[in-house]
Amino acid sequence: MPKIHPTAILEGEIQLADDVEIGPYCVLRGAITLGAGCVLLQNVQLQGPLVVGSGNTFFPGVVIGFAPQDRSFPANKAGSGTVIGDDNAFREHVTIHRATRDDRPTRVGSRNMFMACSHAAHDVQIGNDCTFANNTLFAGHVEVGDRVVTGGGAGIQQFTRIGRGAMIGGLVGMTKDVCPFFTATNFNYIGSYNRVGMRRAGFQPSDMDMVKTFYGILVRGRTVYSRRIEALQAFAGHPMADEMLAFIAASKRGVATRHGRVTHARDTSGAGGESGE
Repeated sequence: MPKIHPTAILEGEIQLADDVEIGPYCVLRGAITLGAGCVLLQNVQLQGPLVVGSGNTFFPGVVIGFAPQDRSFPANKAGSGTVIGDDNAFREHVTIHRATRDDRPTRVGSRNMFMACSHAAHDVQIGNDCTFANNTLFAGHVEVGDRVVTGGGAGIQQFTRIGRGAMIGGLVGMTKDVCPFFTATNFNYIGSYNRVGMRRAGFQPSDMDMVKTFYGILVRGRTVYSRRIEALQAFAGHPMADEMLAFIAASKRGVATRHGRVTHARDTSGAGGESGE
C-alpha cells in the first residue's frame, strides 16, 4: 500500500501505485495518477488533471498542475491538464502549470532535472534528458527538445522553440528559436555549437561536422539571411542536415543567429534581428 503521512490531504479521483510515498503536508486534489516509485517529500501540491509516470521525485515546495497565469483562463477550468513521464527530479519550489488548450496537455518527458525555482508555464512541451538550472523560466507554449541544458536564470519567451541538444547560457533570454545543438550565450545570440554535448551523447563525427557547417554558414556567414538558407539546402539528405533544415523551416519566430544587433557576446545592451531571423 502507498505510504501516506497523516498530515497529507488527498481529495478527488486519485490513483496511487502501491509503493508511492507522500510526505508531510502534501496536498493532492482532483484527478491524479501517480506511477510506481514516485516520492513526494513534503509540502508538495499537485492539482489534477495530472498523470505522472514512474520514479519521479518531488522536493519540498513543488507545485504542479494549477491553473495557468492567464487572465482569460477560468481558474476552475480543468482543461487537458498536465502529463509527466518517468524518472524526473523536481527540486525545491519548481512550478508547472496545466494547459489552456483542450486538445493537448502541458507535457514533461522523462529523465529531466528541474533545479530549484524553475518554472514551466501553461502548454509547455518538454522532451527527455534535459537539465534546467535554478530559476530557468519557460513561458507559455514553449517547446523544448531532448537533452537541452540551461544555465541559471535563463528565460524563454512564449511560443519559442529550443531544439534538441541546445544549450542556453545563464541569465540568457531568448525570443527566437534556437536550432538543435546550438549554444546561446547572450540575448538572441548564438555564440557556439554544442560539440561537447554531442560527443557525450554518442553522436558520430560526421553529425558533429554537419552541425559545425550549419553553424558556420547560418550564424557566422555574412551574406543575407535568404542566401544563407539557400546555401544550407545543398546539404539536404544528411540526417542531421534534414533535422536542422526542418527546424528552420518550421520556425514562426525566426531562428537566432548573431546578426542584426550591436553585436558582441559581451554586449547585452542591444536587441533585435534581421528580417527572417
